[in-house]
Amino acid sequence: MAKSVSTKFVFEEDDKLPKNKRSGTHGIPTDVATGAYIQHVLKQKDVEVDFITPKEISKERLKANDLNFLLIYDILEAFHTDKSVDRTTYNTLKTCLLGAKNVYPPRKYQEFVYSKINYYNYLKENKVNVLPTFTMTTEEYNKLGHDVAMERVLEFWNQEGIRSVIAKPVYGQEGKDVEFFAPTDKGPTGALSAYFRKCMKKYPGLVVQKMVQGFGNTAASPELRMYYLGNKYRYSVCATRNSITHPKAEGGSLDAPLRKLKDVTKKILKKLPPMVMPNGARLPRLITRLDMGYRVDGKYQPFVNEVEFVPSLYAEYKPVKGEIDAYIGHCAKQMVHITRKYVKSQQVSGKGFGASRCKSVKRVASRRVVKHVLKRRLRAAGA
Repeated sequence: MAKSVSTKFVFEEDDKLPKNKRSGTHGIPTDVATGAYIQHVLKQKDVEVDFITPKEISKERLKANDLNFLLIYDILEAFHTDKSVDRTTYNTLKTCLLGAKNVYPPRKYQEFVYSKINYYNYLKENKVNVLPTFTMTTEEYNKLGHDVAMERVLEFWNQEGIRSVIAKPVYGQEGKDVEFFAPTDKGPTGALSAYFRKCMKKYPGLVVQKMVQGFGNTAASPELRMYYLGNKYRYSVCATRNSITHPKAEGGSLDAPLRKLKDVTKKILKKLPPMVMPNGARLPRLITRLDMGYRVDGKYQPFVNEVEFVPSLYAEYKPVKGEIDAYIGHCAKQMVHITRKYVKSQQVSGKGFGASRCKSVKRVASRRVVKHVLKRRLRAAGA
């Protein structure tokens, strides 16, 4: 399969990992590999794959396809990676996706995951454990005014009896503009106040949470990234600033209570909003990653830190290469399955006519992006 992939999609591997944990010197991005799997392994006669770069995205191109899958590259990725002055790629992608009704996951679910405010509040309402959390949108901040807004934040901080907090932005990514604040930062001229003034100009809102000492970077309080495909658990990875590992139960070195966490996350997955398309079709899930904390102050206390639908798979981490390979194959099959269900729903509703296609959006390497498209040709009656 790999030999069939165009050389323009072959890149040097990330040199940040130790050599003994790299799979090789070069690699194919997992999104491209998924499309190649559909092309060259599944080989279904009524399914084709087409790779499209972001600069080729248009309303017409989206409309011409059955279903447009977001796998890696999406509005959030474009928001952070388009560094051009006029932000053409980001603005075009946003306009096209907002106007398209055949994008998976549907826009409503995208917005749910993009906004930490949306999903933290949703999880709390549905009795899913999260850390003590305060949220504020930019709209709320502007309406209240800075001073009153900060009073609200400090009320939360004091009422919860929290020593230190972590603040992170809506639309944040990879730790950008995430900061920690101690009690000495509370005052009107303190660091937290300055942070709100700065970030409310850049993002749609902010989240303030209890800080767990060493969370995500120490053995005392790890963060486990747990991958689901459809409703089935596949594997987990624990990544810190300096290393990557995975649970002992799966052959790694992390002493994590994996069985307990699998039970917890399976229940959480059932509580997440369903994938309902604009035409009313309820489709199966594709990728869900639940980033779980599970140790607070030395005690087992599972909580959701992040929810992702276009996550990094840590394909560069050699010890889980077998799981990644299997994941790509299962993902390819699930995409075809989802597309067939959606096409059938279009036919039932009287909207499926003529030739149709299905498309998925992805990222190549660290900053390069491709979009790959499943094209499903519907045979005319009696053909």
